[in-house]
Amino acid sequence: MKIIQCIADIEELKSRSTIPLPYLNIIETEFFEWFEAEGNGEPIIAFRLPTHSCIYHLEDEQDTSFIANQILKIEFVEYETAADRKYFRLGLMNEHEMSLVFFLEGTIEQRMEECLKR
Repeated sequence: MKIIQCIADIEELKSRSTIPLPYLNIIETEFFEWFEAEGNGEPIIAFRLPTHSCIYHLEDEQDTSFIANQILKIEFVEYETAADRKYFRLGLMNEHEMSLVFFLEGTIEQRMEECLKR
């Protein structure tokens, strides 16, 4: 799991070259929208999302436990497509603060993905 709190985290994901760019662009757009809404005039390079309200990118099946532990906090589930790749976008509410979780289809355990599609 990769926690995304600053633009450097997104750049690190891009440098891996293993994540489809259209999907990564969606995460980046979400980050920029958060920056526009909550940035206090600081430059993008200095902007940082707090730990309790950030973006998560799930990377492998071991991240299934993260979702299972957050199941009661899930506010919404979106199942979308970016350049022929399906991905999930989940909103987690934690004491009036929202975090977003992104992952490509086939990342976590299939049983959990099927549950989230319902």
